[in-house]
Amino acid sequence: MLYKRYEITRAEMDLDRLVNLYRGLDETDAAAVRGRFAWPLAIVTGGDGTVAGVLVPRAGMTYQAHLSTKKVRPRDLNYLLYEARAARVGVEPASLREKLTLVRALVDALLWLAERDLVYEDLAAHNLLWALHPEPSVLLLDCDSIRPVDSMTDDPLLTSTDWTDPRVLTGDIPRPDHASTVYAVGLIAARVLIAPAWRPSDINDTLGGQVPTGLEAVLRESVRATTPRPRLGAWRTAVDEAIAAMTGDGPELVATETATSGESIPQTYWTYAVKGRLAVAAGFILGALAAVMLLTGLL
Repeated sequence: MLYKRYEITRAEMDLDRLVNLYRGLDETDAAAVRGRFAWPLAIVTGGDGTVAGVLVPRAGMTYQAHLSTKKVRPRDLNYLLYEARAARVGVEPASLREKLTLVRALVDALLWLAERDLVYEDLAAHNLLWALHPEPSVLLLDCDSIRPVDSMTDDPLLTSTDWTDPRVLTGDIPRPDHASTVYAVGLIAARVLIAPAWRPSDINDTLGGQVPTGLEAVLRESVRATTPRPRLGAWRTAVDEAIAAMTGDGPELVATETATSGESIPQTYWTYAVKGRLAVAAGFILGALAAVMLLTGLL
């Protein structure tokens, strides 16, 4: 169990709702929650009676990366996005089939919430852990950001131009909704399958050959700046069909080293062996620069 302490006051009613929801689940649903979410299990109050923090389950060793640098780090999505660099410190790369299965696992978790009219407000790389063994699976962190989709709250909303629904950033909607979840899934799938610095503005240039044909339509529609967007169920169907159509593990990320240096992570460039074609050169540059900034702190 971990204690998450708050620096900013949080509304007790919203957190209490999450705690009570878990306590009211039958064993099947409770097991599903424990397997997919670091769900708030109890509220901790301070001496003045206000919320001081919450108790959440600790991520299991399945979701810890044992690096060749002798460090142990939570295996968050950055280790999947910046795969070539992660491999240099001992993180096992994922095949295309495994990547699609991870996307499917994420969709399943988010569908569980959507079926209960809940929305996860902070879907970003640092809040999504993944594992390949014993099977591809995901674990969502910071689940105290889950709330009923139509509820109102004064709790702070963390936003990022890199992950947040444009409708939230422009003020068209006050907080993320179900369509925002679909937007985030589209971003994650594109960045996992194409390049870590992929943006919706690249939609017309960088899908070809790197996204399974059956996923192209749902991905394009999901990362639109406005609604309508597909439902999560459309993602589950499309990913299932893409996996069923595969005859092998598909393209692998290939890293070409430019230097060799003990535990340090030298700069590399990216290639994708997808039907014999190289990825767009601009993606190499953006991926390398972003990887330096993101993985330096991780490793």
